[in-house]
Amino acid sequence: MRRMRLRRSFLSMNLFLLCLALFFCACLPLKVNAAEEEVSKGSEQELELTASLVSLASYSDELSLLARSWLTETGWHFDSHQQLTSAADGRYHLVTKELTDGHKVLLLAFPGTENLRDAKVDLRTKAVPFGGTTPKEFSKIAQGDRSAEAYASYPLVHKGFDDYTMTALFQTPVAGNQEGRTMGELFADELRLHSDEILILTGHSLGGAAATLTAARLSDMGVQPEQLRVITFGAPAVGDERFARRYEHKMQLTRVVMDGDPVAAALQSLGTRYVQFGTKERWQQNRSSARFEHEMVVYLDDALRSYLDLKLSGAMAGSAGKLLAGTPKRAAGEIFVAPLQIHMDPLLAEDSSYAQMMLEDSWQGKYSSCRLASATDGKSLTELCQNAQQAGSRYVVQQVMTTQRLRKEEYNFRVILETAVYDTKGNLLAAESKSTTASRMTPLEAVLYLQFLTLQDVDTVFGVQNT
Repeated sequence: MRRMRLRRSFLSMNLFLLCLALFFCACLPLKVNAAEEEVSKGSEQELELTASLVSLASYSDELSLLARSWLTETGWHFDSHQQLTSAADGRYHLVTKELTDGHKVLLLAFPGTENLRDAKVDLRTKAVPFGGTTPKEFSKIAQGDRSAEAYASYPLVHKGFDDYTMTALFQTPVAGNQEGRTMGELFADELRLHSDEILILTGHSLGGAAATLTAARLSDMGVQPEQLRVITFGAPAVGDERFARRYEHKMQLTRVVMDGDPVAAALQSLGTRYVQFGTKERWQQNRSSARFEHEMVVYLDDALRSYLDLKLSGAMAGSAGKLLAGTPKRAAGEIFVAPLQIHMDPLLAEDSSYAQMMLEDSWQGKYSSCRLASATDGKSLTELCQNAQQAGSRYVVQQVMTTQRLRKEEYNFRVILETAVYDTKGNLLAAESKSTTASRMTPLEAVLYLQFLTLQDVDTVFGVQNT
């Protein structure tokens, strides 16, 4: 598996008009020559998990908005853009995070199909010529007659996907830009100016197709292959054999495909013979998911498991975890977290260690002064309170997580998370009981979902104000 090479950024992106003046924000942070310092053994899994979270958060449904809230709380900033034309509803998100060492990371993320206009884009399977070095040339060539001799040398791409990509980034000038340049041109300008910097592009399904075509357009505008890192999830092929051969070495494409996902190969059976390229990673859905293989939550579940496997193996030492770590909040006193009680349905038994790690990490990641109790600290509330007092803690937390298989639904579960907060004298300060089914997410994701909501609620108990 290729390791991501990252560089410190001086890259600026023209994002929006402020106070009637166009200004630039530094966005591309990690330099290639800083790779050995920034990238550990688990960096690829961490990057893929981050990309899968961002890809899920790129949608606009309730679960995706919650994923966006979680990312925001861990330091990520979403700058969402939408361009609407008769051809497509082009949308993308600039997703940035400044790390504690001053480095910044930028992902350019595209949502997948989520409305009727997107569905029409998917069905617009006609092949159009692909080429040029400027947005005007891109449009002119795409409108050309593919059968004419003048266009015979151009590769062919899916018209709907190209319409979406062009609408999102390469047709509408950025407000306030006197030269009338599009956001795609501004990306290309800055990347050419700073050839040691990279852009990470990601997306699921249609979003993955847009990410690939955007990278190809930027390449034709002079951006170097090592600057274009693309990670797609369940993305269909976007062009013909000639397109694949022309661009396979002009970007670093990792193509994640879930076993059984029909969308990734859907267009390869058409007469145009769209073909895939890039480094293919074949993932397999966990048996506890039992969902349609193309769903983004299935990809996120697998990325989460791979990341946790590395953490459980002890291979996440070093600087890994920077992308997903937030800034811990200061509570009014130390929090003493009792050993977690986890009761899993037999079908989910193998997820117990994952659930425990996620719950424990969330406590220590959320609060700067947090102690995890050991088995020797006792089980009874009296014992826990005594040991918490001796440790200088102010609060005692007990959590119980339970999964219950729903009747008549073999692979659907209710996940229940019960939380109690006490002072060290045993007085109950707060009690939370939250539950959800795994109908819209996997059981493992449901644990994270419930914990996120729980920690938001208990912030005030610990004297922490949400902003």
